[in-house]
Amino acid sequence: MQVSEIDVRQEFHRLNEAFVEFEELRAQGIMTCRTRAPEVSGWSVEQHLYHIALATDLAFQHVRSLVAGKGRLIQAEGAIEDRASAVLRSDSTPRGEARAPRMVTPDDEVNPEFLEMELRLNREALEQLRTIEAEIEAAPGWIPHQELGPLAATHWLRFAALHARHHGAIVRDLLAAKA
Repeated sequence: MQVSEIDVRQEFHRLNEAFVEFEELRAQGIMTCRTRAPEVSGWSVEQHLYHIALATDLAFQHVRSLVAGKGRLIQAEGAIEDRASAVLRSDSTPRGEARAPRMVTPDDEVNPEFLEMELRLNREALEQLRTIEAEIEAAPGWIPHQELGPLAATHWLRFAALHARHHGAIVRDLLAAKA
């Protein structure tokens, strides 16, 4: 999936939809849902939400770094790999195929106040990124993803939206299994 194929506004919209859903869960008191359903996932609802918050923050940091042209991870040259292109073109990702990097893996116990703060900061960061849409689309450089290889700024934004929706679906399945 080439940089020009990604509709940045659509990805902002998809991320906003996910954040609205997570806010609704927070309002319902779901943020402290430690219930597990091993047939669905090894993580609880709150662990998935915390993972989403951490991974989204990391993706947004990569977008900002690429726009600024500053960061140790930036590669001047790059090309999207076939697997990454296939994943980013899809509307869903297969479950259980990738392992979360340690930096975005939730602890067994998640602090609900910290989770709420992280999700709020994600939402604020999304609003800030909306103000630099053109810069995101034009940002040169690549930052590698551990599984997908080099990604440009628009790829990172697409990944954040796809990833949030992926774990949001798992959260819904966990809640349905609990019911």
